[in-house]
Amino acid sequence: MAGLNLSSSGGEKKEGGGGISDSSLIVISSIFFLVIAGWGGMRWYIKTQNDTLAKLDASLEESSSQLRGNKVNRVAYFDARSGLIGEQLKGESVDAKKLLSQIEGLTVPQVRLTKYEYNATERFVEVVGETDNFRYIAEQIISLKSENLFAGIKVNSLKRTETGRIEFSLKAQF
Repeated sequence: MAGLNLSSSGGEKKEGGGGISDSSLIVISSIFFLVIAGWGGMRWYIKTQNDTLAKLDASLEESSSQLRGNKVNRVAYFDARSGLIGEQLKGESVDAKKLLSQIEGLTVPQVRLTKYEYNATERFVEVVGETDNFRYIAEQIISLKSENLFAGIKVNSLKRTETGRIEFSLKAQF
């Protein structure tokens, strides 16, 4: 037998690295590290957003606590009152003295007015008077209706007194 050299018979050694298993190990490792880095980045981003939201919540709570209490109620009441005043200023204003003088000018001579009441909120005038005859009451109603001053006139009450006179009450809307 010729001599065998066992040291050289094993074939040639490959130079160039480890082959497919080494390169796949590097790719898998790099993907693993990228996933870990992405997960860590997302955790950091979520924590940062949670901290920002916590600060905003604290700021909102502080602001809302400042928007409670007597100072704010006072401002709200003032705003409501100023709104009502504005509405009243926009509406028609009726001069009560002028209205009374107009009613006195429309009064029939046989009728004596005993009471005059003006209600601005419900927009009516109530006139109480007395006369001798129902005819004069009818004339008084026609006289008040002849002017375009009132929208409607109602007779609230009619009664005869012990002396024989007739007391009446008229309510006129305007």
